Amino acid sequence: MIDIYKFHDGTISNTGIDTLSSQSHVWADLINPTQEEVKQIALKAGIPLIDLKETLDKEERPKVIDLDHYSLIIFRAPFFNNGEVSTTPVSIFLSKNKNNVITIRLKEIKSIRKIKEELANNKTAIFEKGLSYFVYRLLDVILESYFRILDYVEETIDKIEDRVLERPDKKVVEQIFETKKILIYFHKALTANREVISYIEKEYSPHVNKRDIKQFKILYNDVIQLIDMESTYRDILTGSLDIYLSSVSNNLNIIIKKMTAMASFILIPTLISGIYGMNFKWLPELGWKYGYFFSLGLMVFSVMLMYFYFKKKGWI
Repeated sequence: MIDIYKFHDGTISNTGIDTLSSQSHVWADLINPTQEEVKQIALKAGIPLIDLKETLDKEERPKVIDLDHYSLIIFRAPFFNNGEVSTTPVSIFLSKNKNNVITIRLKEIKSIRKIKEELANNKTAIFEKGLSYFVYRLLDVILESYFRILDYVEETIDKIEDRVLERPDKKVVEQIFETKKILIYFHKALTANREVISYIEKEYSPHVNKRDIKQFKILYNDVIQLIDMESTYRDILTGSLDIYLSSVSNNLNIIIKKMTAMASFILIPTLISGIYGMNFKWLPELGWKYGYFFSLGLMVFSVMLMYFYFKKKGWI
């Protein structure tokens, strides 16, 4: 699917692919494009077909490449898939004559949808300030989506910590590993995104207007903050997992203590009954008419004695 937006005389309109060769500011957004759509873009924009096809790799790492007619910026953005969070590459082609921008992505991304909503409301400021500013704004909303997801992760971690202390079970362990998997995806994406922002911020990409470089410096600080947040949350989850393991071990120890105490209640009476069950004639209680009640009382006394002892120790 291809969406093309043209900015001309202060208005924004949806146009066709032919406007890529015009002098107006144009944004072409490709979502999971077909081979035919990729060929059309290559023909109209003058981008080698092989360079366009490389951007369709879902494992493509963030980077900045200087092509003949375009600068290529690849950035990874978060997306939701059946309730799971992962990252996907967003390829941005910025023309060297600064008249058009082409974005290619394999997944629907909320951050880019937000840009389109702004255009639908005829908010033209992102085009009026130039396409370098548009690229900055695009990367900015992608980083905003990272912040929103990490805020959600923080709330999830708070619930995990409460559950680990109150009722640790297998489900909380699964939740810990699912959350850590999200953070690992983010760590890989954000560290690579940081290098992209650093490359632009250091003015290694000559096709980004110098007046917009300070905006990219703000993005670099945002990426650093996101990486710090992600690392902190991973450490907290690791600590929660350690607490869970300690809780399981402590619960096991408590169970073993209780089972040992219960077994002791049976052990000593069994010993007493075993002694008096040997029926040797020299046992003095054999001929005593109260011997049976004496042995039963001795058993009860021994059980009560052990009960109060274990109660004092806190084993039961």
